[in-house]
Amino acid sequence: MTRSTVPFLTHTDTYAISVKAFLLLFAMAFTPLAKAELVWHWQDPFDAADKQKLTKWIDRTVTAVEQQVGPYPFDVHIYFYRRAGRGQPVPWANTRRGRVQGVNFYVDPSFSLQDFLRDWTAPHELSHLLIPYLGRRNAWFAEGFASFMQYQVMQQMSVLTEEQALARYRVRIEKAAREYRESTQPFALAAPKLQRRRQYPTMYWGGAVYFLQADRLLRQRDDSLQRVLARYTSCCRTQTRGLDQLVAQLDRISTSTLFSNLLRDNRSQQGFPRFQNLFPATETAQF
Repeated sequence: MTRSTVPFLTHTDTYAISVKAFLLLFAMAFTPLAKAELVWHWQDPFDAADKQKLTKWIDRTVTAVEQQVGPYPFDVHIYFYRRAGRGQPVPWANTRRGRVQGVNFYVDPSFSLQDFLRDWTAPHELSHLLIPYLGRRNAWFAEGFASFMQYQVMQQMSVLTEEQALARYRVRIEKAAREYRESTQPFALAAPKLQRRRQYPTMYWGGAVYFLQADRLLRQRDDSLQRVLARYTSCCRTQTRGLDQLVAQLDRISTSTLFSNLLRDNRSQQGFPRFQNLFPATETAQF
């Protein structure tokens, strides 16, 4: 009878196995993660047709966001609540920031899919998730970012043309500038006061000027804000904490100081952010 034996490993064999194990771990560490998933949460009753319509709306919006700046580096949780009879498809929405990243949508499912697609709320709220939560004091920056991005995403969705988006930026920013009353105070320092007074549009669209200016300066260098954001979400989104760290990362990625320079201007220059160079000297279209 032949006795079975366990093969004896030489030093050479052991070294070869160790190298293979190291290479396997290295490959696992640098293999791209699986694409982030949308996770659906139905907090109120919705029938099958409503669920199909609402998931299609969010799917198309997320696809447009990711076409702009690349995939989210985490699963995105979507929570739906019913809010009928408010006269609009999405009366309210807000982001979830914590153990999961996601958005609460309060919706009236009686509206059509096209009504939902034409609404700016999902592009705005889903854009928030591209940068970390920055705290209430820096809400002007976060809301300015989402306000800038909402019309970029809606262009990607073919809901707006570039000309229509530019007209909307202009109308809203010029209105915010007219309503800004803190002429002796820098915008970033006045923003918490605007928030307490519920002057949200003034705060949102004053903040959006930062990103329109950043994009303009980047395009002068054959770059764009979307390209910088794509590199940021890929490398650094889940590691960034706080506004100054975020701006430092954007400077590093763009090999410039334009993001920190614009932040310094918002913290030091008196009055509403300078925006006149952003728009052609033509009569403003009304949207």
